[in-house]
Amino acid sequence: MTFLTSRKFAQLTATLLATMLAMPAMAAPNNTNTTSSARLSGQLQNSFATDLKLAQQGDATAQNNVGVRYLLGIDGAQQDIAQAQIWLEKATKQGIADAQNTLGLVYLLGDGVKQDYAKARALFEQAAAQGHANAQSTLGLIYIEGLGVKQDYAKAHALYEQAAAQGDVGAQTNLGYIYEKGLGVKQDYAKALTLYEQAAAQGHASAQNNLGVMYAKGLGVKQDHAKARTLFEQAAAQGDETAQKNLNDMRERGLIR
Repeated sequence: MTFLTSRKFAQLTATLLATMLAMPAMAAPNNTNTTSSARLSGQLQNSFATDLKLAQQGDATAQNNVGVRYLLGIDGAQQDIAQAQIWLEKATKQGIADAQNTLGLVYLLGDGVKQDYAKARALFEQAAAQGHANAQSTLGLIYIEGLGVKQDYAKAHALYEQAAAQGDVGAQTNLGYIYEKGLGVKQDYAKALTLYEQAAAQGHASAQNNLGVMYAKGLGVKQDHAKARTLFEQAAAQGDETAQKNLNDMRERGLIR
């Protein structure tokens, strides 16, 4: 039986944009108080009109907030990628890591602009240097996929380690995959399990699926089809297609009811 492990390095889709920009940080430039801008909670402190006025006066945080509103078309702003780009670039020049990360995603995905891996990488590097976990994680994606650069597992590994240490669930999952498959590192199921468990506990569907595969196959753990089923079900309930396929395979082969 072949169980499918989700390889989520190349989620260059609207899903990636949605998950990483659902509520970008409205905090200080260093962003050290967040686990991941993909998962930030909290509300915008000011109204759109107030932030727009502050942004026009040169307030960098307000410029970022205005850019995000235009990008997503939320909180009183009509979606306008051109305006989003203008304000995010202003905030980026003032060193706001969240703006650098968000603008990097826009160029990475080609969301309303010409896709440009070089610009995206430069922006992620700026934010990553400030300790921005999402920027570190996405920069790792760039290196492991070779998006405009030579594929480099060592750089990807280092960046994922930095982001995972800050609790970034995507980085934890991708780093777990690196250890599970031995990509540029010694294969280490124990490390893979730990990382998958960390991300799965936070509800990350790919981590739940990948952890399920390890239990289904008995990779570094005692084979446990019941536990695998539970994990596949958790991921499948979130729409993870790989987990849904794994669950169906288990049923078809009589491993679970």
